[in-house]
Amino acid sequence: ASLLAEFFSYFSTLDLGGLLLSPLEGRALPRPPPETLGGLRPGPLTLQDPFELSHNVAANVTPRTVSRFVRCCRDAARLCRGPEFLQRSRRGRAWGVMRLLLQPGPAGNCGDCGNSRGKFLIPIPLPSPGAAPHRRVCAAVGFVLTEVLGCGCEPRGESGDMGTPGQTPPGAGCHLEGVTGGSRGEFGA
Repeated sequence: ASLLAEFFSYFSTLDLGGLLLSPLEGRALPRPPPETLGGLRPGPLTLQDPFELSHNVAANVTPRTVSRFVRCCRDAARLCRGPEFLQRSRRGRAWGVMRLLLQPGPAGNCGDCGNSRGKFLIPIPLPSPGAAPHRRVCAAVGFVLTEVLGCGCEPRGESGDMGTPGQTPPGAGCHLEGVTGGSRGEFGA
């Protein structure tokens, strides 16, 4: 846990705007003046491609994203040092590395989301249920989650509730219902 805390602490203290991250060198270097970079376009995060040294693979990263990354690293370091990281929860809440993977809910608790306890959930906002594009998107997402990634898919109702246990909420076609054919090519994969 202390190694993980130090990892996040290290990245939370870096001045990413003033550094050139070089995987080729295996370290962060002070960013040289733009005219000496040989075509490398610096940005809020400058991550040099080790195979094409004049390419910044993080050129599209915004300052807001960099500050969010730093904040998340700082929060993760604090979480790794806390007692809830090391001690297994007796109440069925997420603990250890799972606390890092779960997004905080409205109350700020990571693993206390009703029916989602002990599960890693990724909410995907979609248009209104029942619409044809909604069903196709749900079918595609369901296919990727279940067939490609081997995950489960739990549909939600319009209001965000999980509905009655064992029953699919009306209009929430989140599984492969109505999808014909079994080829991956249907979804562009």
